[in-house]
Amino acid sequence: MKKLLLSGTMLLSFLCAFGQKSDDSALLKKLVDKQILTQQEADQIAQEDNKQSQPASFTQKVDKVRDAFNTPYMKFGGYGMLLYKYSDVSNVKHDFEPRVVFLNMGGQLTNTIGYFVMAELVDPLLHELYLDWTPTKAFNIRAGQFKVPFSFENQISLTNLETVVYSRTISSLVSMSDDVMKLQNNKNNGGRDIGIQASGSLFPTGNHDLLQYSMGVFQGSGITTREQNNTKDFAGTLTVQPIKGLRVGAGGYFGQATYSNDGGITTSDHVRNRWGISSDYQTDRLTARAEWFKANDGGIDREGVYGSLMYYLIPKKFNAVGKVDYFNKDKNINSEVMDYTLGLNYYFFPQCRFQLNYTYSDYSNKWGAENSNVVQAQLQIVF
Repeated sequence: MKKLLLSGTMLLSFLCAFGQKSDDSALLKKLVDKQILTQQEADQIAQEDNKQSQPASFTQKVDKVRDAFNTPYMKFGGYGMLLYKYSDVSNVKHDFEPRVVFLNMGGQLTNTIGYFVMAELVDPLLHELYLDWTPTKAFNIRAGQFKVPFSFENQISLTNLETVVYSRTISSLVSMSDDVMKLQNNKNNGGRDIGIQASGSLFPTGNHDLLQYSMGVFQGSGITTREQNNTKDFAGTLTVQPIKGLRVGAGGYFGQATYSNDGGITTSDHVRNRWGISSDYQTDRLTARAEWFKANDGGIDREGVYGSLMYYLIPKKFNAVGKVDYFNKDKNINSEVMDYTLGLNYYFFPQCRFQLNYTYSDYSNKWGAENSNVVQAQLQIVF
């Protein structure tokens, strides 16, 4: 008897659902016949009903979970990276480690005021903390700790960078792990500093803005580090976009860094100036970028230039990248190196990918290092 009741209930539910769909179709047909709806409008309504009746995809379910935890006032996110590295010149040739784990929070306090906070957990450190005031697209004020407005590549997050690591030119000349700024606070500053900047986009021309600017005054001591002298640094970039996707910019960074360049005997202020030209071109499948910089670090002339090209073999899923990077850390003696990098990126979920890079580094005799072959494999998870 129970089986009979259960079967009858299931049959009745099916007939009701089928009947509801049939009634909806009949109603739409009558509305079209009476010229209350056009046939196109009726078809659109039917398509929407079909979409709503279909089960949600995994991505849609993830988005629903995110929406449940996030509001315009407070949004949470982050990313983690696991890195394997092989180097034929290192004492430890094979190394596997958690590279970074970033957690961030941001949101809008009002229609024109927003905030952002980001910290790293593997080597615990606050990387970003700033407040934005944006009364118009043409004018924004940002105050706090954030990336300095210098170099196109420096503005790119690790999660969107085409290669596993930044170019040696950028790492050495834009406040990263190979910059002299690390000598004063012993930190990889990640292209960031504490300061205040103004930025904006001007002269709209159809589907893009012709001119972008960003300039600011910075402490010059690096992230989460107190001031060490009585001077402030200036950084700025002016960018022209003549056609959508093509940008050409020029920028400069002028200031000082406090460190020892005589083996730690004395510490003093040294000039830390950079200037350069940047360009990039981007479409749905192609990204090309090139930058050239010159620098003066305490009387030592440096120069760097790189070019990179990435192309999606399968849109939004699989791409290949190539990069050539030249850096001269002392032009007086030509202490230089060329890095040649080939890489692949496979996205198994939006913003989550597996990266594989091979880099051959060719050093000059004055550099004092062996030519090297390095393989890097990285798993990136964004949440």
